[in-house]
Amino acid sequence: MTELGTRLKEARTAKGYSLDDLQEMTKIQKRYLAGIEEGNYSMMPGPFYVRAFIKQYADAVGLNSDELLESYKQEVPSSMNEEVRQTMTSVPTRRRPIGRSTNNISEIFPMILVALFIIIGIVIFWFFYQNLANNNDPAESAVEDEVSYEEPNDNVATDVSEEDPAEEEEETQVEEEPEETVVEPEPTQKIEMGAINGETTNYTLSGTDTFLVKIVARGRAWVGVKNPSGVEMLGRELSVGETVNLDLSDLASARIRVGAASQIDVFVNDEKVEYGIAPADKVTQNMMIQFSKQQ
Repeated sequence: MTELGTRLKEARTAKGYSLDDLQEMTKIQKRYLAGIEEGNYSMMPGPFYVRAFIKQYADAVGLNSDELLESYKQEVPSSMNEEVRQTMTSVPTRRRPIGRSTNNISEIFPMILVALFIIIGIVIFWFFYQNLANNNDPAESAVEDEVSYEEPNDNVATDVSEEDPAEEEEETQVEEEPEETVVEPEPTQKIEMGAINGETTNYTLSGTDTFLVKIVARGRAWVGVKNPSGVEMLGRELSVGETVNLDLSDLASARIRVGAASQIDVFVNDEKVEYGIAPADKVTQNMMIQFSKQQ
């Protein structure tokens, strides 16, 4: 047995985990876990898996995997790939001469500039010609004035004077303002932290009629959820970035067990629930949530 294997086994024993428990938490086969403790790396699929399995083992028993691998790097096989010699045949690339294209651009540019000035001159000439033509046509302006002139309509005054006084009185009446309705404030949920017993923290959820649990994995970790009868509603390892949503509104309580607290965030009705113990101090933690439904 190597020093690395001895340290991992002592950490597992201190947590009270058997190899079967560790297999369920990490999803690594039991024979590989035993091989790590015994320092028998030849049975592993490859050097990469040796380092990956050791890292998962260390995280599950509450050890810093990076520091552990650095301290015992002489015992762990390297996962670096073998260098592969590459023979590169240099192929001369054809380069198009750029001197000719540069000369063509310098020859065409003056022609483009002259054409641009001609176009601008034509536009300016057309603009002034249109203004001059409009100013020199008084007959057309007079016709437009005659067409736009309208005789006053005597009937308008008559129609205004004959309006019904009753209608005027109705229009002047001030509409009654509608009565303001009192909106009762919506109930606000409360998640209160209670007693902490070992690795279990108790919570109470109130002020709401929903109990929606969202579990977000920032790293690979095992998560289990049980109802008050002990029936397991979730029990597996979550992959990086995976999110699990559970509707527990019909339950009076639920227990959430997290194998690696630093890798898992728990939300209740979109409100994050803080761990009772810092994840750095306690890797495996339980959340016991009592739900008092809003009446």
